[in-house]
Amino acid sequence: MTQARSAEPLAVAGGAAASSDDAAAGAAAHSPHATTQPASLIGQIAWAACDGARSPYNVLVNIFVFAAYFSTVVIPDPVRGQTVWSFVSSGAALLVAVGAPVLGAIADAGGRRKPWLVGCLLLGAPSMAALWFATPHMGSGLAWVMLALVGGTLCFEYSNVFCSAMLPNVSPPGRIGFLSGLGFSLGNFFGIILFLFYLYAWGQSAHPLFGLDVAAHEPERAVGILAAIWLVLFYIPMFILTPDSPATSRNIPQAVRDGLASLIHTLGRLRSYRNTSVFLIARLLYNEGFVVMMLFTSVVAAGVLHWTPPMLVAMGLLNSVVATISGLFAGWLDHRVGTKTATMLFVAGCLIANVVVCSLTPDTAFFVKLHAGTAAHAGGLFPGVPNKVFLVTQNLMAFFVTGGLATSRTLMAKLSPRDMLNEFFGLYAVSGNATSFVGPLAIGIVTAAFASQRAGVAVGIVFLLAGLLLMIPVRQSEPSPPSGGRG
Repeated sequence: MTQARSAEPLAVAGGAAASSDDAAAGAAAHSPHATTQPASLIGQIAWAACDGARSPYNVLVNIFVFAAYFSTVVIPDPVRGQTVWSFVSSGAALLVAVGAPVLGAIADAGGRRKPWLVGCLLLGAPSMAALWFATPHMGSGLAWVMLALVGGTLCFEYSNVFCSAMLPNVSPPGRIGFLSGLGFSLGNFFGIILFLFYLYAWGQSAHPLFGLDVAAHEPERAVGILAAIWLVLFYIPMFILTPDSPATSRNIPQAVRDGLASLIHTLGRLRSYRNTSVFLIARLLYNEGFVVMMLFTSVVAAGVLHWTPPMLVAMGLLNSVVATISGLFAGWLDHRVGTKTATMLFVAGCLIANVVVCSLTPDTAFFVKLHAGTAAHAGGLFPGVPNKVFLVTQNLMAFFVTGGLATSRTLMAKLSPRDMLNEFFGLYAVSGNATSFVGPLAIGIVTAAFASQRAGVAVGIVFLLAGLLLMIPVRQSEPSPPSGGRG
């Protein structure tokens, strides 16, 4: 789940990004702006590396390391920490929801994308590096750290819009799917490299690299700097080696007007395809459940079970492997049982995993209180039954989320009219961003109201169950044309 809005397969994590990346790749294949002069092989690889280089920020900051540090150490009260983290995530997602359609319209209009990516880099790299200043038990200055988190997330999401929009011009038509997949794969690979580096440099080292003070939580503060360095490191080759999309005569205001008008027109036509409409609403709901579970994984682990950074990094490393396996399994399951059934199985699996997570405390598993010796029994990096149950459950969750994202994209392709693939995949992407702030906001409200992290995360159950129930009437069939009745 490394390339997603914290819900993308670790491979994909926080949040509408997972679905927006998937949809952008699908829509790109039908873009009217593809040129006949693709980039050289080295230029194509540079683009894929640039696409994957966004992922370390998502996994290191939004999902595993910094999120836990912020919500339990920067803000020492875990309940308040989860509440604040929820509101920051919701605020950033709201800005993405407002800005993504406008930037998407600009990207769809063609024209140069590199200047916009430079802007994303200039916003994102300093914001990511500024997380170093998030000190333990922080009082004054907390607002600046929260602003830096928003800036990093906006860079992660907005850069996806323009990076994806380059794909039809960068790749030969027959390699678009391969190159898009390569970007995802490199995102996973980069995440694994940095997880291993963290464990080697700071997690298990008697002499921490660069003289960082583990007791002062400096390694957790440094992950933003790592993400910023990685971003710059792989953006520069793309700027040099990959040709930009050709300029067009359309100006930005015109592109925004035309793009938003097209979106409104597509929404109007969607009424003629009831089956597809129901799926989009169902997917919007269960996608929020996916986001809730991935975005708050480390927050719950650190706040409820008191996990350490090495434990969280090890879990992230395992998640990257599990997500890769899930992507392959999703294709097999799709073929065996059908896309709709496969999607529902993945959503149901994530729902069960969410319930299990809510059942855990340091001395409780599956809502059953354990004997003190059983709960605290020594056993490697993850001692005790609750820790082991959480580790297994969270990896299953990563498996289900990744698989669900993959089959959802396939189902969208099957339910979309053949002559409207670009429009419907665009709508698929927008719907992933439009309500992406709702899940984190709901968690923040419920956590604060019940003064409980477990109650807050239980919000995911509501989204997943609602989406699963709404999937029942969806028919996996080719859409009928508007004149032939509803699809």
